[in-house]
Amino acid sequence: MPVQPRSVEERLPMLEGQMQHLRDLPERVTNLESQFVQLRQEIRDGFSAIRSEMKERFVELSAQMRMLHEDAITRIATTGEGRRPKKR
Repeated sequence: MPVQPRSVEERLPMLEGQMQHLRDLPERVTNLESQFVQLRQEIRDGFSAIRSEMKERFVELSAQMRMLHEDAITRIATTGEGRRPKKR
């Protein structure tokens, strides 16, 4: 079925509505831009917090590993004390 051409009186309100949507675009784009900037800052802050926490845990883990290593060395040295050297 062919589309009937519309009169100027019918097309004018449609065009005005479309123009209003276009007039709102710059404000909407600005709002989106500010939301992206905010999201980017939140993500950056989140990653920074994660990095800080990982660094703290790494320092704690390193201290525990050092303590266990020193304990193992002490135990190895202690188990060797009081034994006679093997004769060959």
